[in-house]
Amino acid sequence: MEKRTMGKRIYRDPTEEQAAKYRKIREMIAAEMPEIKKEVKALRQGRRVKIQEAVSILKAERELRGLSLGDISERTGISKSAISKLENNQDANPTINTLAKYADALRMVLSITLTDRV
Repeated sequence: MEKRTMGKRIYRDPTEEQAAKYRKIREMIAAEMPEIKKEVKALRQGRRVKIQEAVSILKAERELRGLSLGDISERTGISKSAISKLENNQDANPTINTLAKYADALRMVLSITLTDRV
């Protein structure tokens, strides 16, 4: 087994048995990766839809109350352009704090519920 030194770490070449084990693990991961990526994409899309629903509710409430982007900007400290991007960008990824500030500006409460997956 050969030792290699890089910086403060010492690297040892794996034995044939270890190399075969690592190859098998990499092959298993490679085989599972498409399914994992598909599941992650579905989870992200589901979250994105829920966030967009919350933003749509906030925008509708803002418009219902006759408030402008400037009014919300003054109440939240968030720039008008950021609020506009939030309301009109399907890929917006606001923080919970941003949504809570927006809701508070409308005298609403942002509520997050955690439940078990079924």
